[in-house]
Amino acid sequence: MMVTAVVAVASVLGLAILSSSTLQSEASGNQELGIHADGFAESAISVGLYYLENLNDSSKCPMPTLANPGGTYTKTGQPLGTGVPGTYDLTIKRISDTRYTVTGTGYATASWGTVSRTLSADVDVNYFPFALCATNASTLLTSTLPAVTSSGGTSILGDVYSNGPLKVNATVTGNIFAGGLISGLLKTITGVLCTLIPNTASVNHYPTYFYKGVKYTAQSVTLVTDIPATPNVTTNPAGVYVCAGTLDLTGNNNIKGTIVTSGGALRISGTGNSITPTAGFPAVVVDTDITFKATGSTVDIQGLAYIGGKVTRSGAYTGCKLNILGGLLYGGSSTISLDATVALQITHDRAKASIPSLLTSGTPQPTSVSIVSWKN
Repeated sequence: MMVTAVVAVASVLGLAILSSSTLQSEASGNQELGIHADGFAESAISVGLYYLENLNDSSKCPMPTLANPGGTYTKTGQPLGTGVPGTYDLTIKRISDTRYTVTGTGYATASWGTVSRTLSADVDVNYFPFALCATNASTLLTSTLPAVTSSGGTSILGDVYSNGPLKVNATVTGNIFAGGLISGLLKTITGVLCTLIPNTASVNHYPTYFYKGVKYTAQSVTLVTDIPATPNVTTNPAGVYVCAGTLDLTGNNNIKGTIVTSGGALRISGTGNSITPTAGFPAVVVDTDITFKATGSTVDIQGLAYIGGKVTRSGAYTGCKLNILGGLLYGGSSTISLDATVALQITHDRAKASIPSLLTSGTPQPTSVSIVSWKN
């Protein structure tokens, strides 16, 4: 009787040990599969980032243009190779003009089953990565960026790019890329990704535009007083205001939206002027010059500024200031002309400068992508 009991206990203990060993083996196997599944999911994210970096190259990106917002692209059951057991699913969803959510789900398989892992990233597609950029400027004449003095000059926080020669006297906190350089630190433009800037004939003057998937018509204006304090949410929710010619800011004009001067200049007098565009739109599209027409005139541009002409004064005025947070794009074909007596500060802002709608047809080639959030 005693012997039988001992044998029974030993049998139970043996089964328990065997069961524990099996569980440990399966747990270890599942942990290894989980690591493999994570790898598949990360591979899917990498593929999605590659597609977004090459949105306009069909040889590299099979994804069509996605509806904005909400358009979705999916690929399922994608292998990594015959020697790697498992697959991944990829989903790319467009959130806004430049933001996408990339989701990857990895599946690792073994004889006892499949383990899946899902990762996702919110990604910004970047355009116009320079604080000051000129891609159409003459390669025969040298553009001069004026030094900062007590009476004016140019200060730039961010990188500078010109396909032509530059004489850099300005204060630049960043890299300088140029087709030729008389003074300053030269970095070759060979291999540098730069979104080409449209000229004044091909830049978007925004007579109509899309906002949250709906098409709207910009408001035509003649005077700054034609511009409402806030955009009309029904007829012009992005606040795009088009002037067929020159528009004057006269002091304490706080524009919430985009100003387009089709064939004309933007002239500044008085203090307290500011332009703050809706996200996804430039602050100004000026076919000719930004001109200061009185002493002490100031304007803050809180977004991307496009000009086809110069930053200048219409007389011997002093104390003029232009502050740009976003970037300054020069679409002209002559040299870059920045008035040395205007205090110009340009600070590059990646998000504010990424405006793919600046082209009238298609979209510009992205220069990079940025992961802004990551979810396991």
